[in-house]
Amino acid sequence: MTKKILFVCRGNSARSQLAEAIVNRDYADQYQAFSAGSNPSHVDNRTLTTLKESGFDCEGLRSKSVEEFEGQHFDYVITLCSSAHKECGVFENSQESLFWDLPSPTSLSETSFDASLYDLYKRIELFVAVHSDSNDLDFDPLVIHKCLSDQTRLLITLMIFTEVELSVGELCDALQESQPKISRALGVLRNCGVVNDRRRGQWAFYSISDKLPLWAIDILDASVVSMRSKLLAANQLLNQSANRPDKHN
Repeated sequence: MTKKILFVCRGNSARSQLAEAIVNRDYADQYQAFSAGSNPSHVDNRTLTTLKESGFDCEGLRSKSVEEFEGQHFDYVITLCSSAHKECGVFENSQESLFWDLPSPTSLSETSFDASLYDLYKRIELFVAVHSDSNDLDFDPLVIHKCLSDQTRLLITLMIFTEVELSVGELCDALQESQPKISRALGVLRNCGVVNDRRRGQWAFYSISDKLPLWAIDILDASVVSMRSKLLAANQLLNQSANRPDKHN
């Protein structure tokens, strides 16, 4: 479901019109944008010229009063000038109100409209990136951090990370934990996409997912350094383990 954004400035003649056009053309799969003014007049001809020269369809663009949207729900209301921010306040039916104080191009030179369009491009691009539900290679940092917040799961991950591949029995001996507890932890790690498993005969071997993004690998690298003493002790227990299968048979 697309989220609704209302861009507000005083005259609804330039900045809010540019922002509405950018969102509705470039991010229509995620957002539906509207614009309004606290004291609307008309769409500045330089706004229309700038949009047309940049390949935007200007049909239907008009200045609108904030009163036209009274009672409507918006996920985000974004005011683009201090005067509109003071006059409009907070929309009662908005999920979140934001304030971007951008200079008005109407009181400056002709080229300032191109600059305003570019500034809004970049600001909206950052806004969408921050509020996007998708993440690098579909890995959500919150999920990864939550998955590694448990000490047993973290130690399992780091042991596998340093040893390349380990079985349940090897992890039980290395971490001195029961088979059910290790298996449950591995199930969580697999569901989070942190580890992969493969079967060879009666054995199941676990390795770090090759799809794990670089930022997650960096976290594991740093964690290995910070937990060096625990990992060295676990490694000694692993080397003494009688449950070390031949991974090639």
